[in-house]
Amino acid sequence: MVSKGKLKKVLPDAEDEVSEGKPCIKGLTLHEVIDKGRILRPMIRRNKKLKEVSWQEAYEYIYEKTKDLAPQEVFFSPSGKITNEDNFVLQKFARVVYKTNNVDGCCDRLCHIATMRGLLDAWGIGASPSKINDIHGCDCILIIGSNPASNHPVIFNRILKTKRKGTKIISVQSIASELLDFVDLAVITNPGTETALLNGVMRLLIEAKAYEPKAKQVKGFEELCKLVAQYSPRRVCEWCGIKEKTLMELTDTIANSKSLGVLHGMGMMQHINALENVHSLLNLLTLKNGKLLSGRGEVNVQGVGDVGCLPYFLPIDSLLSRERLEEYWHTKIPIEKGKTIIEAFLISPVKAAFISSFNPAQSLPNLNEVHRNLKRMFLVVSDHYFNLTTRFADVVLPTPTLMERVGTITNGERRVRLVRKVVEPLGQSKPEWKIVKELSEFFGCAGYFAYESEKEIFKEIVTLVPAFSKINVDEVYRGKDWFADKEPKHCKFIPEHFEGVEEVRSKRYPLILTTFRSKDHFLTNEMTSKSKTLSRSLDGPYCYMNEADAKKMGIKDGDKVRVSSHVGTLTTKAKITSKIPPGIVGMHFHFEEALVNKLFPTQFDEETFTPNYKLVAVKVEKI
Repeated sequence: MVSKGKLKKVLPDAEDEVSEGKPCIKGLTLHEVIDKGRILRPMIRRNKKLKEVSWQEAYEYIYEKTKDLAPQEVFFSPSGKITNEDNFVLQKFARVVYKTNNVDGCCDRLCHIATMRGLLDAWGIGASPSKINDIHGCDCILIIGSNPASNHPVIFNRILKTKRKGTKIISVQSIASELLDFVDLAVITNPGTETALLNGVMRLLIEAKAYEPKAKQVKGFEELCKLVAQYSPRRVCEWCGIKEKTLMELTDTIANSKSLGVLHGMGMMQHINALENVHSLLNLLTLKNGKLLSGRGEVNVQGVGDVGCLPYFLPIDSLLSRERLEEYWHTKIPIEKGKTIIEAFLISPVKAAFISSFNPAQSLPNLNEVHRNLKRMFLVVSDHYFNLTTRFADVVLPTPTLMERVGTITNGERRVRLVRKVVEPLGQSKPEWKIVKELSEFFGCAGYFAYESEKEIFKEIVTLVPAFSKINVDEVYRGKDWFADKEPKHCKFIPEHFEGVEEVRSKRYPLILTTFRSKDHFLTNEMTSKSKTLSRSLDGPYCYMNEADAKKMGIKDGDKVRVSSHVGTLTTKAKITSKIPPGIVGMHFHFEEALVNKLFPTQFDEETFTPNYKLVAVKVEKI
């Protein structure tokens, strides 16, 4: 609802195919935050303070500071908060102007990049082949390492609808949550042991011949049988911290399913064995001929990777297929593999970084090291709201929210939809594609970015991106949804051994810390913290502890505590709850007042560079 050019209220759309008239509460409160804490004009840091300048002055400053840098010294981080068109132009700018493949979408890398890689390995497609409506055809849904009741309310509404028709719901996670009030079977496992659990389940399914007969013809079946045969129920239960009775009940429920669906999330993704977890999950789905129902995070996280915002994929495919792109763009494209976010900010830091709608000063692991590196970089931040990262920025550029843009997004089911401008951008905000168009003039590259509209950019995307090639541009820009390619190209089993977890408890650090999300906050909270409705939440920041652990340490509810790992320390308040198992403590990552990622070292999946955010040994002391 818009009145006099201002957004007054957000209403549900009963005819929307995705939300079915029941959208997320965070979306319904956008009108409360759209004009609060916004970046309104370009800014340059002078004498340690950000000062407002003209766009021309900002462009000149960026050009002078970066024009002589080598390709490996510059990094671009696009975002799932902006459109396909803006992301596409950002990665094109990096490759055409700076001749670098140092392009990595923040939400892709930190969340589901292992899912996309695993799907490519097992099924030959970098997206889920299933659709959200497939939930309604399942007689059993396994939810593993995810809490859709909090994190995916639109999907959760559909899960509840199908449960009322008799679908069995299983939850596997390392801490209890509100989801457990709705499930038929709850399995609380030790963090990071998902591969062991899935291998144990598959062993029992194979022994009972409770799998799809066609699975025998799938490449790798014999290898899978040999590997999972080593996972006896006793060993699996020791690793996972569960009882054999629970493992048997879990297996029996899956065995009796005729149409299994699986939804997974960060609980099994943000580990050093993220890819092994995904391969194991896809092995189970192939064995049972099930469907992957998992959602994504930010609104356009699928689109970021699809349009080429990855250090080893171009819009047209891998770096090896760059010739066609060079012919289309009339310029040379770098062949060298680029840096991931983890490499650019932690392992081999760059000299200059362009960040769009991303908050690495709060989102990355090992934040003490990240902050030191950010101080040394020339940092250009394009965003809607001020956040912790803008405090490190040398240049801050105002960009519109999605409600102030035109373009497309690609959701978790690879549905491509139009974004319509509801209100005019605040202040002097410009979308990234216009910023790039104007900035490219200083580099003598304006001809590569001579776009006149978002639709023109989308036409280029459809021309170049194979997954988008069958999409009708005119229909999308009239408001009709289209799906990018969802057809698997092959199918094979990829057996994976459980190699252990990142860290274990010790005498010095006797507890395991894991992180999770609040239903009332989103990512690093710069938007949701400004909502009157959502700020009523009592979710923190807290260190959530089991009553038995707190009693041993003399800690009471509300006490101020110091939480320490071998790389960092923070202070916060204790919250005593039965939802946290003994030996575990939990924290949200949304709050700047308690930067929990300071406690996580630089640990990551070596194949996908997915960071560990779910398991670190800590001690908790009463202050």
